[in-house]
Amino acid sequence: MSNVQYVFRRGAVYWWRRRLPVQLRADCRSRIEVSLRTTSLNIARSVAAEVTRASEHLLHGMSQSMISADDARRILTKVAITHSAKLDRVAAAELAYGDSAQSGRTMDLVTGWAYRLFAAQGMDAAVGETERNEMLAADLDEQMIAAVAQTITTLRDSGAMPPNRNRIMGLMAEFSIPETRVNVQQAEQLYLRGMAAALLDADRRWTGMRHDDDLLLQTGLQEEARRPVAQSFPDDATNRPATPALAPPIPAPVPVAEKPKTLTPPSAISVAPDTAEVDISYDADDLDSTIDIEDESYRSLIDIVTAAGEAKVALGEWDSKTLRQHIQLAKLFERFLGHDNPTRVGQKHLAQFRDILLKFPKNYGKSPRDHIISVSDIIARAEKLPKDQVGLTRSTINRHMNNMANIAGMCEAYGYSWESYDGISKLRAKARGNSESERPPFTTGDLQALFRLPIWTGTTLDENDDYNDAVIVHDARYWVPLIAAYHGARREEICGLQLDDITEFEGIWGIKLTPTDVRGLKTPASNRHVPLHPELIRLGILDYVQAIRRAKHTLLFPELLAVAESTPMGDVFHDDWRKMKEAALPKAKEERKVFHSFRHWCNNEMKQAGVGSEIRKDILGHVNKDVNEGTYTEVAHLRLMQAALGKLPTPTSELKASPIRLRPEVMSHQPRRTRKSKKQPTGLGQ
Repeated sequence: MSNVQYVFRRGAVYWWRRRLPVQLRADCRSRIEVSLRTTSLNIARSVAAEVTRASEHLLHGMSQSMISADDARRILTKVAITHSAKLDRVAAAELAYGDSAQSGRTMDLVTGWAYRLFAAQGMDAAVGETERNEMLAADLDEQMIAAVAQTITTLRDSGAMPPNRNRIMGLMAEFSIPETRVNVQQAEQLYLRGMAAALLDADRRWTGMRHDDDLLLQTGLQEEARRPVAQSFPDDATNRPATPALAPPIPAPVPVAEKPKTLTPPSAISVAPDTAEVDISYDADDLDSTIDIEDESYRSLIDIVTAAGEAKVALGEWDSKTLRQHIQLAKLFERFLGHDNPTRVGQKHLAQFRDILLKFPKNYGKSPRDHIISVSDIIARAEKLPKDQVGLTRSTINRHMNNMANIAGMCEAYGYSWESYDGISKLRAKARGNSESERPPFTTGDLQALFRLPIWTGTTLDENDDYNDAVIVHDARYWVPLIAAYHGARREEICGLQLDDITEFEGIWGIKLTPTDVRGLKTPASNRHVPLHPELIRLGILDYVQAIRRAKHTLLFPELLAVAESTPMGDVFHDDWRKMKEAALPKAKEERKVFHSFRHWCNNEMKQAGVGSEIRKDILGHVNKDVNEGTYTEVAHLRLMQAALGKLPTPTSELKASPIRLRPEVMSHQPRRTRKSKKQPTGLGQ
C-alpha cells in the first residue's frame, strides 16, 4: 500500500492513519486513525487525499506557537477585571430598578457556572452527574443547578454563545497572538473563564466583602502618610503657600486564589504582579457577551423603553400604567435574552420569547417576586402546577406581542434597530371562530339570579358588623355589576370612576368615561359620555354620589384603592366579583362566562331590540371603522343613547331602593380591611 500515503488495510476495510508531530497533552494519543469505510482501493485513494489535505491545515495550526502562559494570564486578567467592573454597574442598576440582592447574587452564580461549563466543554456544554456533584460541593442547591442547565440552553439558543468572534480577535491582536484555529479556541476559553470568574465572585458585589476597597483604602492612607505636612501660617492666611494637590492613590493588586475552590471565593480574579503593564480601559469595549456597554452613548433596552415611554407619557399618548407594563416586559425580555443589547435581538428571539410565555404559570405577575426571579425559575414553578394552570391567556399573549412591537419601534426610533424584525402578526394568537363566543354573554336569567344575592336584597359586611340581615350596604359590590349590566362598560372603567364623572348635561344625568389619575382607557374611542340608565337612578346612585361627596372622597368607590399604587382598582374588586359569580352562577366558569359577559349582554340585548351598530359602539366605546358611521357622523346624542339603553331588559325590576348606607371604613377613611378566612354567611355575606 506504499503507493497510497497514510492508508492501510484492516481486514477488508481501508483506514487512514497519521502520526502527530507534537503531543498536546499527556493523555493525548500520538497518532490519528480514521476508517475510510470502503473496501475499494480507488475510493480509498480519493478519500484519503482529501483527509490528508485537511490534516495539513490542522497540523500547521498545531505547529504554530500556542498562547504562552503569560499571555493567557494577561487575557484572563483583563477579561475578569473588566467584566467585574461592569457587573458592579449592573448590580447598581438592578438595585435601582427594585431587584433584590439575593436575586442578583443567585443570577450571577448561575450564569457564572454556565460560562464555566461552556469554557470547559464548548458549545455542547451540559450539566452531567460530575458537574452536578461539583456544584453541590460548591453549595449550590438543586434549584440553582437546574437553573444552570436552563441558562446553558438559553445562552445557546439566544445566540449569546459562542462569544462574539470580533472580541476574541481583538484580544488576540492586543497581545500579538497569531491567529490560528487552536489559538482562537484557547482565547475563547480564556474569555469565558474570565467572565465566569467575575460572575462567581458574587460575594464581592452582593454581601459587601470588598477586599479591593480595603486594599485601596490602605494604599491611600499609606500615600497620605508619606506626604509632607502642610505648613500653617495663622498670621498671614492669605499668603500661605498652596497645599499640593493630592494625587489619586495607586490601586494595589488584589491577592486572590488562582482557581476558586468554592462557588463564591473571596475573589475569583487572579492578578499576577507582572500584569501591571496591562492597560485596562473601562471606556472601551469591555468584552462582555451578556451585557454590552460599547461606548458612552450606549443605550440598553430598558433605557430606551424608559426614555421613549416617558416621552409618550409627557405627550399624553400613554398613561403611567402603560409605561409600567412596557418597562416590566422589557425587563422580562432582558432576563430571557441574557443581555440588554437591542442590536443583538432578532425575530427568532421574539418567537422564542412568545413560546416561553406559553410555559409560564397563568398567575404570573401576581407576586412581586415574579419580576425579579430568573426565567428558568418561573418555568420550574410552572412545571409543578396542573396543566390547566400553565400558559398565559391568548389575550395576555397578544398584549405582550403588541407591546413588543412597540418596543421594537422604540429601539428603531432611537437608532438601535434590532438585527432582524418581521413583525408580530404571525406570533399573535388568532381568535377561535367568533370572538364573541370566547366570552359568551350572560343571559337575562343569569342576571336575575345574580341580583337576587343578599348584596342587593339585604346582607352584612362580615360577621363582626353590627348590621342585621335586612341592611343593604352601598359599595362597589352593589354598584359595579349594575353599571356593567346597564352600560356595558369595562371593569376598570367602572372601578376607577370619580365623583365628578357622574354629571348632568343638557338635563340628562350621565357618566363621563375619561382617563383619571387611577386608570386610563383602553382606546381613544373609550373616551365617551353616556346617560345613566333609569334603573340606576331609581336605585339611588345619585344619592350615593352625594353621600360619598359628604364623606369627602373623590373616588366613586374609594374602598377599591389599593395600598400598592400599581394595583388596578379592578383587580381589587375581582376577589369580591369571583365570590358573587360562584354563589349565583356555579356553572359560569364551565360556560366561560366572566365579568366581560356583562358587556356582551348589554350589546346583544340592544342589538336584538333593533339598536343600530353605530349607536351601540358609541355607548360601548368601540371604534366605528365604517367610513359612513365613523368619519362622516358625530357621536350619538345623549337622548338617542338614552333611548337605546331604555330598550334593555330590566333584571333588577324586583329590587327595592333602600336608604344609602356606606361602608364604615369608607366613612372613616380607613383602608379596606383584610377579610378573615372564615365560613361565609349563607347567601354570600361578603
